[in-house]
This record gives sequence, C-alpha cells and structure tokens, in this order.
Amino acid sequence: MKLIVSGLVASLGITGAALADGPSGHVYESTETQSGYSYTSTFHADGRFTNEMGNEGQWTYEDGVLCITVQETELCNPFEPSEVGESVTTDEWRADGVEITITRIE
Repeated sequence: MKLIVSGLVASLGITGAALADGPSGHVYESTETQSGYSYTSTFHADGRFTNEMGNEGQWTYEDGVLCITVQETELCNPFEPSEVGESVTTDEWRADGVEITITRIE
C-alpha cells in the first residue's frame, strides 16, 4: 500500500528561504479517514522527509506547492502552512486516493 509520502518528488536547487516558508522542521500526523490508521511524518529543515513507517525521501516547497519524493514516486499539491493542532482532510496526498486527515503536531 502506498502511503501519503510514497508519492512525492523534490526539485533540486531550492533556496533556504523557500524551505522556511513550508513545513520545514514540522511533524504531521496522517490518519486514514475510513480505517483510522495513523502515522507521523517529519519534514526536516535540510529538505529530507521521513516517517515512522521507515519511508525516506526529499521535499521542496515553492510558490505554495509542496512536492515530496519517496521511492521515485512524486506527488505535488498546493500546501498552506498550518499551526500546531490545525488539520485538513484530503484524498490528494495519497497515490491510491485514500482520504486522510493531516494534522500538524509539532
């Protein structure tokens, strides 16, 4: 099963300022709406992406679009930075179209 992070790609050459505007240094919990299964993902300040399922990749954020690359799979979507505790529910961040709720926890 592909998860939210297994479908996103990073662009090379992003500036430090662009990283600072997005999810840099934040942790998000993703919860599948139907099953309730959840996992956390960390967006490291250096552009690395990791989650507690063992997925690793790269992320970029530029002009309001977040791209994540994991295992050569790319997903890019509009992204608005959020405060701790804020959530959004979407089916656009999973390669398989499963609806998830993404909550910033750090």
